[in-house]
Amino acid sequence: MPKARRRSAHRSERFEDMALPEELLAVLAQQGLDRAFEIQEAILPDALAGRDVLARAETGSGKTLAFALSMTARFRGRKVHRRRPLGVVLVPTRELAVQVVDTIHPFARAVRIRAQLVAGGMNIDKQAEALARGVEIVVATPGRLLDLAAREALFLDRVETTVIDEADHMADLGFLEDVTRILAATPMGSQKMLFSATLDGQVEQIIDRFLIDPVSHETTPVSAAVKTMTHHVLAINPKQKRQITAQLGARRGRTLMFTRTQLGAERVAQELIEVGVGAAALHGNKQQGLRTNVLAGFREGAFPVLVATDVAARGLHIDDVSMVVHVDPATDVKEYVHRSGRTARAGASGTVVTLALPHQLGSTRDIVQTADVVPIEAEAADAAAQALVDLGGRRPSGEAVPDPARIKHKGAPRKLDFGRRGGASRELAETRRMNEERRASWEETSGRPGAKASRAGSSSGRGGRPRAGGRPPRRGGSR
Repeated sequence: MPKARRRSAHRSERFEDMALPEELLAVLAQQGLDRAFEIQEAILPDALAGRDVLARAETGSGKTLAFALSMTARFRGRKVHRRRPLGVVLVPTRELAVQVVDTIHPFARAVRIRAQLVAGGMNIDKQAEALARGVEIVVATPGRLLDLAAREALFLDRVETTVIDEADHMADLGFLEDVTRILAATPMGSQKMLFSATLDGQVEQIIDRFLIDPVSHETTPVSAAVKTMTHHVLAINPKQKRQITAQLGARRGRTLMFTRTQLGAERVAQELIEVGVGAAALHGNKQQGLRTNVLAGFREGAFPVLVATDVAARGLHIDDVSMVVHVDPATDVKEYVHRSGRTARAGASGTVVTLALPHQLGSTRDIVQTADVVPIEAEAADAAAQALVDLGGRRPSGEAVPDPARIKHKGAPRKLDFGRRGGASRELAETRRMNEERRASWEETSGRPGAKASRAGSSSGRGGRPRAGGRPPRRGGSR
């Protein structure tokens, strides 16, 4: 890591010994927090002193609370100017922005300052109005912040602290140029803090150009983030993938499933609903209000399964997720680590399961090995496999349940337009079953071997699909 001094010795583990204002200590006490996590203990002295900081720690380590405390403590009692915040927090996704601002709000209110969410997919005029009234801290996605700056609804000339959360993911998503423009608009010499589970690649360009004598803190290597979990790799029958997924979804506890595509997330959630497992999809093509509603419902326990693309793999903290299922295996070790990091957070236990088709076993083994964990491998030929029983899998009821994504949950926006979303329904389920019967009939008449097995497993759509012409068109969410 360039030009960064490391510190390993820390003075205290208790928040009350860290020179934090009484108001913040009171909020911490209300939340049942009196001792700092390792990364908080490492960061806070330097952050409170206004030093530039590089922090690398595993997901769930408490990075967000660390910079929330330092910023609210430093801005306590300060006078704010219209459209000119004192602090900016940059994050890669709207979901993470919502989570960060929710973390900051109690502490900001305690010291009588304001934090404002600025992200795409929301009303830009309302955001501009809030900035015009004056806010001390802005939590933003880079694109929307630049849009507001272009409209002169926001100026960065009085910014004293800039935080870049999930810095490496920001670079992976192509936001590096936007982040560079934003940092260039802040005063030279003002505090910069970079937080991420990894600090590598293009992030070094930001460090070299904008940080002055930064102090580097690292609790554990990125691969160690997954060592507190139990890892399983299941070699599955492609024709049984849907049934195996449903078996894991029907287990007791909160489960987070990951798919590679947005359509895949919607499809898996719909399949689970049809067999009696409450599930909802989360991805970037969903309206922001509906995404917020889904997260609110999952957090409050209104349904047990959230099916997400990698938009949920970074930064989101959801309590009591006891299992992560890679329905579609991760494509690299970083993706595997961050997906898996949604469980076993803050010292809790958790289980990570990867469903690997025959052609995916080799790459999955390589990725898990690179993550420096030893998985438990087993075969799951069908939904009755002992490996699924050992993981707590249960047979779902088989009766469709209401779509949780079409129910308004506590904490969601006041108005939600459910009409713009298809979702699961009895009509779609019936269309799917009819298409499956027609496909099985086509296989029988075409003389293809294994037609009966396909009748049972073709609904998964993830393996054994016929490729020749003559297949009936798919409708209503059928794959």
